Amino acid sequence: MSNLTFKQKIIAIVTTVGIILILIFQQGLYSKEAPVLDTQTSPTPTIETSAEPKILSTNPSPLEEAVFVPTQEFIEINLNQSLVNGPEFKIKFEPQIEYKTELTNQKKTAKIIFTKPLKLGQSYTLFISPDTKFEEGNRLSGEVVYHFRTIEYRGI
Repeated sequence: MSNLTFKQKIIAIVTTVGIILILIFQQGLYSKEAPVLDTQTSPTPTIETSAEPKILSTNPSPLEEAVFVPTQEFIEINLNQSLVNGPEFKIKFEPQIEYKTELTNQKKTAKIIFTKPLKLGQSYTLFISPDTKFEEGNRLSGEVVYHFRTIEYRGI
């Protein structure tokens, strides 16, 4: 490094620090999802005595005020009762986005898959309607609302 000018040394140091910060930031984003994915692959059986359907967990967790990267592909909602079918999982996004819904885990997990990437710096609201139908004939006690956003683009 002795052949480099002072300006080149500063640029090299700033670049190295920038790369380290990017790696730390990415590790923080992805480490939050891993524990939830583990619980999805091996759910622990629970006996639910409540007749009222409710949301047990989400992926990412917590979903409320979550910050997504635009390439986030899905949201999972885990429920304590089985849904009737995909179209009976009554949800709405504001602003509107294109998505499809898949049910897994004996129809107790709704996977909302985005068909197009989310927009940078955009805030979104997910509404889960009390009209959502469950196999037991029950309904949610009220509307469930989650707010999340994507990271902002700040340039290079």
